[in-house]
Amino acid sequence: MISSVRLVCVLGALVGSDAGFFVAAKAASCVDEEPRFTQCPVEEAGAAWGAVDLSSYKAQWDAARSSVPALTAMCEKGSAKYPCRASGALDWEGKEGISAPKRVVIDTDMANEVDDYPAVVWALLSSLGPSRQLTVLSVIAAPFSFRSRFMPVHRAAELQEQEGDLEAKPLSSAEKNYLKGKQDQLWRLKEAGTTTNRMIERDNHATWCPRKAMEESFEATVALVALFSKAKAVGISPRVAELAKTKVFKGQDRYVTWSKLGHLKAGLLASEGVADLIKRAQESTVDDPLFVLSLAAVTNVATALLLAPQIVGKIVVVWDASWSLNNRDKVQGTFNFAQDPLAVRVLLESGVRMLYFPGLPNGEALQLSFPDVNAWFKGQGAVSDAIFQRYINNPDLQWTGQGVSRYNNAGTTRIMWDSGNFIPFILPSLLSVQHVAPPSVVQVRTVEGTCDGYVSLGTCKAYFPGTDETYACESLDPYNLTQCIDAFFVNNPQAEARPLVEATFVGGLFKQGQGATVDLLRKLQAAGL
Repeated sequence: MISSVRLVCVLGALVGSDAGFFVAAKAASCVDEEPRFTQCPVEEAGAAWGAVDLSSYKAQWDAARSSVPALTAMCEKGSAKYPCRASGALDWEGKEGISAPKRVVIDTDMANEVDDYPAVVWALLSSLGPSRQLTVLSVIAAPFSFRSRFMPVHRAAELQEQEGDLEAKPLSSAEKNYLKGKQDQLWRLKEAGTTTNRMIERDNHATWCPRKAMEESFEATVALVALFSKAKAVGISPRVAELAKTKVFKGQDRYVTWSKLGHLKAGLLASEGVADLIKRAQESTVDDPLFVLSLAAVTNVATALLLAPQIVGKIVVVWDASWSLNNRDKVQGTFNFAQDPLAVRVLLESGVRMLYFPGLPNGEALQLSFPDVNAWFKGQGAVSDAIFQRYINNPDLQWTGQGVSRYNNAGTTRIMWDSGNFIPFILPSLLSVQHVAPPSVVQVRTVEGTCDGYVSLGTCKAYFPGTDETYACESLDPYNLTQCIDAFFVNNPQAEARPLVEATFVGGLFKQGQGATVDLLRKLQAAGL
C-alpha cells in the first residue's frame, strides 16, 4: 500500500512543478525522500510586496484623476438614507429624483464559498425591467488561493505524524509548541473526516493555486448564469431567460503580488476579463462611471489600473474586505485582503473612487441560516436550488473551521459577505455611510533572526510600523519563511483631500421583512426560479 505521503511524491514526479499542484523535492529519488507540498509557482518568489515602487503609476493616476471629484466631495460623516446625495458627489437618486440604474461589472471568486451565489443572482434579477436597479454588463472570474493558510496547517499535520512515529526524530520544544497551537484546526479536520494529505490527494479547493481557482470560478459562474434559461414562462420570465446570455470572462490567473518585482507592467498581461473591463472603463466618463463590484481579492481591478492608469477616474470600485479603513492597526487575515496585498496597495494608492464595506465586524451581520435556506430555497426552482445545494455542499466546510455537520444543523448560519456590495444599488435605505481618508497599506519589518519557518510562528517578531516596538508575527511569506508579511493601515496625509465612502449595514439580511434575502426571494419567485 502506498502511503499518502508517497502518493504525493509519485504525483509530483508525474505532473511537475509547472502544474502548480505537487512538487517533489528530488523527483529522481522519490522513493528515498519525502517531498514537501509547496506553494504555487510565481514569477519571482519571495518578492516583498511592500517594497514595490509604484511612483511611475502614481504620476499617471494623479494626472488622470486631476478633474475627478471625490466620491464623498460633499458627504457628511454619519448616516444617510442614500450615500452621497449632496451636490458635487455621485447621486444615487439621479437628477430627476429617480434612481438611474448603474452600469456594473461583477468580479467574483465564485468557486470559493457560497456567498457569491446569492449575491450574483440578486444582482442579475435586479437588472430587469424598466424599474431595474442596476445593469450587469459582465461577470469576471477572480483568482483565489488558500495555500498560504493551508501550508501552516499541513506542516502541523506533518509534525503530528512525526510525533506518533516511534522511529522518527523527536520533536523539538519549538515544534511541540507549534503543534499544540494548531490542535484546534487539526481536530476540525478530523471531525470533518479528512486530513491535509487527503485534501492534497483529492485536489480539495483549499489546495488550489490561483490559476486553478480562477478556472473553477469561471466554470461555476457560467453554470449558474446558464440556469436562468430555465425560467418558467410566467410573468417576466421570458426576460429572465435572457440573463443566461450575460457575458462571463476569465480573469487573471495569478496575483499582482506574484508579478515580477520592479517590472509590474512587463510582468502583467490582461486576461479577457480585464481587457473587457478596461474597454468598458475607457468608454465611460467621470460623471457616468463604470461600477466595478469586487467580491474577491482585487487582483483583476488592480491589474486594470496598472495596465490602463487613465481609467482611474472613470470607474468606481465597490469592495468588501478586512476591517474599517479608520482602523490603523494590523489588517492581515481577512481573505479578500490578505491574498494579494500589492493589489490592495494599488487600489488605495491609485486614488480610485471606492465604496468600501468592512467585512469585520459589520459584514458578519449578513447571515443566512440553514433553516432559512432549507425552507425558502430548497426545491423552489433551478436557481434557488443551486443556492441551496451550494450552501449544504460548500467546499470550505471542512477547511475554514466549523466542519460539515455544524453548518447543516438547525440554528446554524453562514455569512453572506458579498451581498453587501449590492445593497447601495438595490436597497440603499439599509445603508449607513461615512467618509474616511484612505490609508496607505504597508508591510511590516521583520525582526532579524526571529523567523525561520512556520514552526517559528509565535516567536517570530515584527515591528509595529514607524516604531521600535515588536509583536508576534501572524503570517510568513510562503516563499521566504524568514520574512513576515503582515500588513497595517497607516495614515496617508496626501489622501486627505480624496476621502472614500465606507458603508455599514442597518440590520441583517432579513431586516423588518425588507432585507436583501427577502428581496431576493421575491424576485426568484416572480421569475419562477
